[in-house]
Amino acid sequence: MTVGAVETLPVCAYPDCANHAEAPTPGDPAPRYCAHPDHNALGAFRRFRAKRQERKEAKKAAKTMAPSAPAAPETTQAAEPMAQTGPGTREDLLTLMSRLATDLPVYIEELAIITDSQAAEARIETATKASAQRTLAAEQRTALAEEAAEQAVAELDKAKQGFEEETERIREETAQQVADVEFVRAELERYRERVAQLEQRLDGVREEADTARRERAELALHLERHHTEHAACAAPAPTP
Repeated sequence: MTVGAVETLPVCAYPDCANHAEAPTPGDPAPRYCAHPDHNALGAFRRFRAKRQERKEAKKAAKTMAPSAPAAPETTQAAEPMAQTGPGTREDLLTLMSRLATDLPVYIEELAIITDSQAAEARIETATKASAQRTLAAEQRTALAEEAAEQAVAELDKAKQGFEEETERIREETAQQVADVEFVRAELERYRERVAQLEQRLDGVREEADTARRERAELALHLERHHTEHAACAAPAPTP
């Protein structure tokens, strides 16, 4: 089916090109040229113009090579009065008609190319407008993106500033807490030393109390013995 579709495509309108025109598309439902980058309306117009210039140069060269031949009448000679008489009038008229018959297809092709160029220009203008609209939309999207980026950067700067302030506050609070801990630690150490001193004094007091209790016990025992001996001495002797 693909081969049949290719065979039904028209031949490229570029001079001397035997390729098929491109397949129809939504943007160009009736393409007249093949996929060659130079085969378009402008390229065909330039090619026809170059070929016409070559034909003119060939005619000039032929006139130079055969100066005795009668000069071909120019197109302006057709405007001369038709009442002109003479032996060369019929020949000139036939030459003019032959030239017109030869150049008429070229003029028709050039007219088609110009018409196609106008259509191409219309399509180019439409594409340019669409491109301008897309460019404007892209610029608007870019402006919105830049605005969003600036807002995001501003919010980021604000968040960064808040983070730095919060970090500084936490650092100060941490330093104060560390200072408080050091103070409490120093106070605790001082209390520990005082408790150690009190424990030493308590141990001394305990030793003194133990010594005092021992001395008191010894004194009580000594007094009891002394009291017993005194009582024994004071008692009367028994009667015989």
